[in-house]
Amino acid sequence: MLTSLHIENIALIRRLDLEPSAGFCAFTGETGAGKSILIDAIGLLCGARGERELIRSGEESALVEGVFELPAHLEKALEELDVTPEEEGVLFLSRKLTADGRSTAKINGRTVPLSKLREAAALLLNIHGQQDTQSLASPEKQRDLLDRFCKNEALLETYAGIYGECRTLQRELKERKEKAEELAERKDLLEYQVRELKQARIRPGEEAELTAEHALLANSEKVTENAHGAYDALYGSDLSAMAQLKTAMQSVNRLASVLPECKEYFARLEDVKAELTDIADSLFPYTADMEDTAERLTAVENRLEKLSALERKYRTDESGLAEKLKKASADLALLENCGEDCLQLEKDLKAKEALLKEAGEALHHARVRGGELLSKRIQEALADLDMPKVRFVISAEAGDATPYGMDEIDFSVSANAGEAPRPIGKIASGGELSRIMLCLQCVLADVMQTPTLIFDEIDTGISGKTNEKIGRMMAQIANTGNTQVICVTHAAQLAACAFHQYRIAKKEENGRTQTEVRLLDYEERIGELARIMGGLTVTDTVRKAAEELLKGGSV
Repeated sequence: MLTSLHIENIALIRRLDLEPSAGFCAFTGETGAGKSILIDAIGLLCGARGERELIRSGEESALVEGVFELPAHLEKALEELDVTPEEEGVLFLSRKLTADGRSTAKINGRTVPLSKLREAAALLLNIHGQQDTQSLASPEKQRDLLDRFCKNEALLETYAGIYGECRTLQRELKERKEKAEELAERKDLLEYQVRELKQARIRPGEEAELTAEHALLANSEKVTENAHGAYDALYGSDLSAMAQLKTAMQSVNRLASVLPECKEYFARLEDVKAELTDIADSLFPYTADMEDTAERLTAVENRLEKLSALERKYRTDESGLAEKLKKASADLALLENCGEDCLQLEKDLKAKEALLKEAGEALHHARVRGGELLSKRIQEALADLDMPKVRFVISAEAGDATPYGMDEIDFSVSANAGEAPRPIGKIASGGELSRIMLCLQCVLADVMQTPTLIFDEIDTGISGKTNEKIGRMMAQIANTGNTQVICVTHAAQLAACAFHQYRIAKKEENGRTQTEVRLLDYEERIGELARIMGGLTVTDTVRKAAEELLKGGSV
């Protein structure tokens, strides 16, 4: 609810700090005292269009700030707007206008787009004025309210789940058909690529092996000659390193019999011998003369050129060629199976759409039944407010499938006998509209869950008896404990039903007129009600009647 309101430099208001009480609060005052200015300021805080004319004469800027205590059920909705309450569970809204026409909106001290301020405020507060329908004119809001009234959560969850599955199947079928069309256009190319790459018999690592072999074959004479030289020097002659090493080992072995420390040298020479033997064995295969070198070299060069040509053609390397073959083969297999896959998807989709239709019809019937009951209750509430000829109609017409059902929900009203019902957002009479809104709020109090409701001069053009009924209905809404009701009124009967009453008045200070708001105590309420009832002359009789009215209006 709205717990604190700060206003600076708006019309007659120079500076105003107000802490509206919980429950039902009535604001009264003489004509021209500034009641409409208070509503305009709150509207500005909620994102209404900011006119420079609102700024108090002679001032450079105007400011409105509000503090709201948040009920738990709004936290998720605010999270979706990326709005996080303070630790105390409160939200600070701010709106500033400057004389040059600029506007600044803030939430919890952070500057935000005006649209975000407007969305956040709509969750916290609704203003119902002479020409104001607020969000109740929205088809989406109407559908949501009807579903809450009908307790359609389980039906909606079932429907939404099937709808999501249908959308997934539709998307898969569309993608599969588009893929099939694309592949069909490329079929000849794919078949050619698969044939060419299969014939190439590409083997991972082959190119590296061929490159190494080519280097060997291209230098065969040099390889054989140098391998012979190295092998002979290491192992293959009487003067080789191995022969000299054997002689040295024999000498060191005899020396070790005299000098025991020389045994270590013998062991180290054995390691050298093993290393020389290994190297010689590795070189030996290269000492043989290579046969058919030219023929094999040509074959290797041809194969390397073949691989290189394919890589240039497909703009990839050896591994990319293998991947290309795999992908082209997979695409051909997909194309071959696509017709059958599409038929299966269409079959699955048709079955799922049948389930969706059943779920949609179940939701539709629940909405029709709930709409009839809700319409009846609202009609009864309107009759209690002396509007027996007003017809309230809730329709649920079959439409296209959406994530929320297959219905087009519409709240319509016929304000006069003989007139066809019209959408609630197109009703001409502001007074009737405000009372219809009040009845909706009363009947749907458990599901609307709007923390603060403001009604601006809902009493216009109606009798005192009806005003008392309106006041009692507002008190009934406030008594739920979930809603704060603020009403600006000229009617004593309505104001007497409020839990708290504030007087809006003008005063002159330093040669300028300004508006002030003050919470009234019991005796002051009697005086204010007597003023409203008696006009210029407040007699003891009028005051006595005001006291009786206040006692009778207390809920």
